[in-house]
Amino acid sequence: MYGRAFESMYEGSMVGAGLNVYGVWNYVITKTKHGVVELNPKLLAVILGAKEAEIVDGIEKLCRPDPLSRCKDEEGKKLIKEGQFQYRVVSWEYYSKIKSGQHLREYNRLKKQESRSRNKENESSDESGQLGPNGELPGTF
Repeated sequence: MYGRAFESMYEGSMVGAGLNVYGVWNYVITKTKHGVVELNPKLLAVILGAKEAEIVDGIEKLCRPDPLSRCKDEEGKKLIKEGQFQYRVVSWEYYSKIKSGQHLREYNRLKKQESRSRNKENESSDESGQLGPNGELPGTF
């Protein structure tokens, strides 16, 4: 699986949180499916090359309220523990709906092209000189 890391992550309330928090959070971004992620500290310690206690500390920090978080849901917490190793990612739904910049630009380009085509068709029919249903010229009363 993959995830998108937004640059705002490095400029918001997580500034100075520590490598363990950023390591765990990037793992979360990559592994979350439908808003849920499995975090086994022993496994993450091996994967991330850290001590298990550092991983536990990172997970705990991500589960704490964060009054400075941009996302105010669940008191700004990033994760909510739901099982022994299962966590819900609070902001998953919001960020999963954001399209990449490239997709958004392409979408906007197509919509603008459709709009121009419609406007061109409307101008053509207005300039055709055809009379309206009451015998008036288009644009007249």
